[in-house]
Amino acid sequence: MNHPPLPKPVPPLEPVPAALSRIVLSGPPAAGKSTIGRLLADRLGLPLTDTDANIVDKYGVISEIFVERGEDHFRRIEREVVRRALRRLLDRPGIVSLGGGAILNPGTRAQLRHPAIKVVHIDIDVDTVAQRLTAPHRPLLRGAGSPVENWLALVSEREPLYEQVATFRVQASNSPPSTVVNRVVDVLTGLQRAEEYAKYADPDDDGSGQQR
Repeated sequence: MNHPPLPKPVPPLEPVPAALSRIVLSGPPAAGKSTIGRLLADRLGLPLTDTDANIVDKYGVISEIFVERGEDHFRRIEREVVRRALRRLLDRPGIVSLGGGAILNPGTRAQLRHPAIKVVHIDIDVDTVAQRLTAPHRPLLRGAGSPVENWLALVSEREPLYEQVATFRVQASNSPPSTVVNRVVDVLTGLQRAEEYAKYADPDDDGSGQQR
């Protein structure tokens, strides 16, 4: 007895909608941006630019720059590296992972408000951070208080700037990086589909089913 051929499975949508995004990862020190960036780049097949890693490659260890040249000098270097990375991001989809203090620069915040860029802020709680902090390579966490106390003060100071540039926020506390990446992809996919839908929506349809 001859059986009809089984239907072939529908191939997955290629590329996935999120792979068309221009993504920037922001967040405080020890939020896991570098690890999340690498996994996200692998998942979406996108190029990754880690601005802190670029600074180290070109200028040396960041903590040594702070000690030898001061924070102002470091911020000037950081701004130039970030400026170039964000300009390249506008040329094609990709991912840029920012250092925690990059948003302090007004020029950087202006670039991040470009409508083509999706800024993903990685949120993390202090208990998770306490397990990760190693102050020697985080110069801004040195000081009179403990690294955790200094982290809390730093995040409190920067929070309005993070909120100003974030397209959306993702919680990374008590979650493996792979789970965080899944959350990011889900939100980006929804945003991409909404944007595609908006292109074809009837401008005379008010959403109620009635024509204006």
